[in-house]
Amino acid sequence: MSKKQQKRKRAKATQDVKKSGSLATYLPIIFILIVTAGVFSGSISNDFVNWDDDVNILENDNLNGFTAENIGRIFHFEHGRVIGNYNPLPIFTFAVEKAVFGLNPKVMHTTNLLLHLLCVFFVYLLGRRLGLSLPAAGFLALLFGIHPMRVESVAWITERKDVLFGVFYLAAMLTYLSYLKQQKRNRFWYTVLLFIFALFSKIQAVSLPLTLLVLDYWQRRDLRLNLVIEKIPFFALSLLFGLAGIYFLGEDGSLEDATNYNIFQRLLVGAYSYVVYLIKSVVPYRMSPLYPYPASLSAWFYAAPLGVAAVVGLFVTAWKKDWRPVVFGLAFFTFNIMFLLQILGAGQGYLADRFTYIAYFGLFFTAAYGLNYALQKFPQKKNLLLGGLTVVLTVYAIVSFQQVKIWENGRTLWTHVLQHYNNVTTPFVNLGHYHRDRKETEKAVENYSEALQINGKKGEIYNSRGKLYFETGQNEKAMADFNQGLAVMPDINTLPAGKRQTAAKTYAELHVNKSAVLGTLGNYEKSLEEVNKGLGYNPDFLNGYMNRSKLYTLLDRPRQAMQDYDKIVKMKPGDDLIWYERGQTANRLENPQKALESLNRAIQLNPNRREYYKERARAHYKAGNTAAAQEDMRRAEN
Repeated sequence: MSKKQQKRKRAKATQDVKKSGSLATYLPIIFILIVTAGVFSGSISNDFVNWDDDVNILENDNLNGFTAENIGRIFHFEHGRVIGNYNPLPIFTFAVEKAVFGLNPKVMHTTNLLLHLLCVFFVYLLGRRLGLSLPAAGFLALLFGIHPMRVESVAWITERKDVLFGVFYLAAMLTYLSYLKQQKRNRFWYTVLLFIFALFSKIQAVSLPLTLLVLDYWQRRDLRLNLVIEKIPFFALSLLFGLAGIYFLGEDGSLEDATNYNIFQRLLVGAYSYVVYLIKSVVPYRMSPLYPYPASLSAWFYAAPLGVAAVVGLFVTAWKKDWRPVVFGLAFFTFNIMFLLQILGAGQGYLADRFTYIAYFGLFFTAAYGLNYALQKFPQKKNLLLGGLTVVLTVYAIVSFQQVKIWENGRTLWTHVLQHYNNVTTPFVNLGHYHRDRKETEKAVENYSEALQINGKKGEIYNSRGKLYFETGQNEKAMADFNQGLAVMPDINTLPAGKRQTAAKTYAELHVNKSAVLGTLGNYEKSLEEVNKGLGYNPDFLNGYMNRSKLYTLLDRPRQAMQDYDKIVKMKPGDDLIWYERGQTANRLENPQKALESLNRAIQLNPNRREYYKERARAHYKAGNTAAAQEDMRRAEN
C-alpha cells in the first residue's frame, strides 16, 4: 500500500470516527441487542441445573450471608476455589444476587443475558474501530450475539464466568486500541486493570497478551521484540494466573486424565477438537452440554491433523500475501482456543461449546470483513448477498432459541445428552441425581441401575444408589451397594498419581456411608471403625467428621467429639446447627466459655431456634451469669 493510499485510509477512518457519535451509528446495534435478547429470552424462565450450579451456587457456603468474612473467603485462594477453579468475581456476583434476591434463578439468568448483551455491544464497537462498515460491524455483532454456540455460555448460570470475563476481555481490547491511537499511557494501564478483572473471572483470559499482539498486527505495528517487552505486565499476569490455575486444578484432581490415551492420541484429540470448532463456527451441529471421550479414537481423529495442516497452509499463504483479515481471524481464534484443546489435561469431555465464546470473535471478524469487501466489490449483488445472510442468521436464531430450552432444568439437560450419548454413565448418573433431589426414588434408582449396566465397576455409582436406599430405609440394599462399591474399587496404590485423589474420595464416601448404616442399626463401635477408615482416605471429608462427632456423642466421648467439631466449624462456618451441637458438647465438658462462643455464633446465624437460647441459658448458668440465663429462657419461651 502506497503512502498516499495509507493517508486516504487514515483520513477515511478519522471521518468514520467522527460519524460514530451519530444516531445512525447506534441504530443497528440497538436492533441487534433487541434481536439477541429475544433469542435468549427463554433462558430467563429456566431453573438451576445439576451441572455445577449446585457446587457453585446452591451448596456454596460462601454465599450464606453477604458478610466481610464470606467475601474474604470468596477471594481466598483456598476457600474460594470451586472444583479446582479460582474465579472469584462470578461467585461474588452470585453472592450479591443471593443477598438481594435470594436463590432466584430468574435473576441470575437475567444477569447472564445482560452481560452477554454488553459483550455484543463491545463487539460492535470493536468492529467499527477495526475498520468495518456499519453493515459489516452489525453482521459481526449479530453473529456473535445469536450464534448457537453462544447458548451454553448464556443459558447456563454457572457459565457466568464466560460472559463476565468476556465483558472485561473485550473492554480491554477497546482500551488497548484507544491506547494505540492516542498513545496515552493511562489507557495502557486501564487495559492492565481490565485484564486483572478478566483473570479473576476466568483463567481463559490468560490469552489476552497474544490477542494484543494480533491487534498490533492489524494496526500494522512492526512485529518486533519491543512489542513483547511492552506487554511484560500482561505476560507476567498470564504466567502467574496460569501456573496458579494449573496448580489449583491439579490439587483438586480436576486435571486427572479420564482416559488411557497416550501422548500421540492426546495430540490427535487436540487436532480433532480444533477442526471441529472451526466447522461448528459455520455449521453448529450436534451441540451437547457434554462430549464424553470415546472408548477408542475413530478414523476422524487420525484424519484431523490433515485439517490442521490445511489451516496452517492457509495461514502461511495469507501471511505471505498480506491477507490480513485471514491472518487476524485465524491467529485470534487459535490463540484463544489452543489452551482449551485438552491435550495435557482431561475433564469429562474433550469439547465444550463455551470454550468458543471469545475465540469465535476472530473467525466472525474475518467473515464480517469478507462481507465488507463483497458489498464494495459487488454492489449490484448486495440484495442477494444480504438476503442469503439473512436466511443463515435466521436459521442460527431459531437453533439458538430451541437450544436454550435444553437448559430448562436437569431433566431436560441430561435427557438431551442421552439423545446423543447413551453409552456413557455420566448422563444417567446426573439424571438420577435430578430425580433423587425431587424424591422421585424409583426413577433415580432406575437411572443409577442403567449406569451400572454400562459400567459396573464404578464405586461412585454404587455409592449414589446405596445412599438412596439408605435414605428410604432400605438398609440391607444400601449395605450391599456400599460393599459392592468397595469391592469394585481399584487398589489406590496401583493408580497413577493423578487418579489417586478421586479414588480416595470415593473410598472415603463408601466407608462413611457404610458407617451411617451401621450406626442406624446401633452398631456404634463398628460404625466408628468404618468412619475412621473413610477419614484415613480423605482427611478433609466434612461428612466424615460430622458423622464421627455424632458417634462420639452417642458413645459418650465428648472430648473427642469436640475435637471433630473444632475441625467442622472451620470447614463449614456458616452452619448454625453445627455451632449449636458444638455448644452442647462444650456444656457437657463443663466449658461454658467455649459453649457461649459456639451458641452466640449459632444464634447470630439463626436467631429463631428455641433450643439455641435454652442451651445458651445453660452455658450462662454454668458461667455464673444467672441474669443472662434467665433472659435467654424468656427468649426461648417467647
